[in-house]
Amino acid sequence: MTTFINPARGIMGRLFLWFWATFIVTALLAFWGSRLFFHELQIEALDPKERAVLSDTRDRILSKRNATLSLETILRRGSRGVKGRLLAIELDSKRVVGGGPRLRENDKEDLDRLLSQTSPISIKRGAIKTTGPLSFERNNQRYALFIMRIEGPNDTVPPYALFLGIALITTSLLSWLFAKSLTGPILRIQKSANHLANGDWSTRVLHAETRHDELGQLARDFNRMAAQLEQMWGAQKRLLADVSHELRSPLARLQMALGLAHQQNIDPVTLSRIEREAERMEDLIAHLLTLSRAEAGDASLSEVPLPTVLHDVLTDASFEAANKNKQLSISDVPDISVNVDAIMLCRAVENVLRNAIRHSKARVDVHFGTSEHDWEIHIIDDGDGLSSEECKRVFSPFYRASLARERASGGIGLGLSIAKAAVELHDGKIIAAPGDKGGLKVSLSFPMQ
Repeated sequence: MTTFINPARGIMGRLFLWFWATFIVTALLAFWGSRLFFHELQIEALDPKERAVLSDTRDRILSKRNATLSLETILRRGSRGVKGRLLAIELDSKRVVGGGPRLRENDKEDLDRLLSQTSPISIKRGAIKTTGPLSFERNNQRYALFIMRIEGPNDTVPPYALFLGIALITTSLLSWLFAKSLTGPILRIQKSANHLANGDWSTRVLHAETRHDELGQLARDFNRMAAQLEQMWGAQKRLLADVSHELRSPLARLQMALGLAHQQNIDPVTLSRIEREAERMEDLIAHLLTLSRAEAGDASLSEVPLPTVLHDVLTDASFEAANKNKQLSISDVPDISVNVDAIMLCRAVENVLRNAIRHSKARVDVHFGTSEHDWEIHIIDDGDGLSSEECKRVFSPFYRASLARERASGGIGLGLSIAKAAVELHDGKIIAAPGDKGGLKVSLSFPMQ
């Protein structure tokens, strides 16, 4: 909205304004320059006022009061009051007498043409109007007196408003097309970069191969970078899945060995410690396999009532909260049917709920919401909460916020990652944010279809 109000804040607006202004100024200068300097010669009727100016000037030149002044001084003083330029040409030498800038060649030629006239006439070239000659003699030298003025266009000049309108429309269109041709690829790269930052590893800049300038090269470099990141991410997911599968076998053998050790009455304290660590490793592997399945997009969707799907999850969460002397408040579950993978949906809600119960001080609230296009679950705890930066990173695998680093918390850093993957498996969104009254608020939204 700010860019729309002030287009100079955006690169496209600045490019458009600069080139549009350049075109307009250039067109106006060219137009007025052509009118001023390059128009054909026109003969006009003599204005009686200009003839009177010439006569008055000649009288001042020939008056005894100005006899001691030079001719150039008299002409320069006279030019101040006539809104023009008074000139005199010595007929024998063709020398021009009078102040002001040097005459153009066209003006000199026009003056030469007028010297042969026996009575004054007016001619016009562009905006320069010349009137004369009026002959006089001073100090035994014969002169021809002229007056030159700059005048605006007369009624025969084509309409300037039409020319200006055409210039505005043409230059605006050309400037807009030029600016769009530069900013279009930049905006496509920006859009692809946002998708890539949000985890869409398959995003690419479209039509990168059809442009052969620096912007095209930038788009192709971005596509190569995105392809490498997608390959690395795929390799990471395959590694997690493969390692998780491979660990299952030695873990099963370890549990069998623990069973035999119990039968042989080996130190029970040591065996209990080994057994706890084996259970923790099994839990970690199960979470990794669940995360790999969710990220692989392996979903089995079916249409089921939402209260039925979430009944066991909410019941178990209430039991867990009661055992920890915490209050779990759950609003009415909307009586709607949803098309979901029931197992993955329950895993997502369960992980967020257990995380909220674990880190709350006394209370966790669960609210539901529906609209025409989606349905939502909001889970809010009254714990110490997270910073805005931690809220962005809390869904990363194995990430532990500063308030949840202790092993006593019981987490392994994969619960919210699994929740995020499960929600995205349904084309939904999960967002963590500081609660209005402290704590953490996690919102899960899913499309109706």
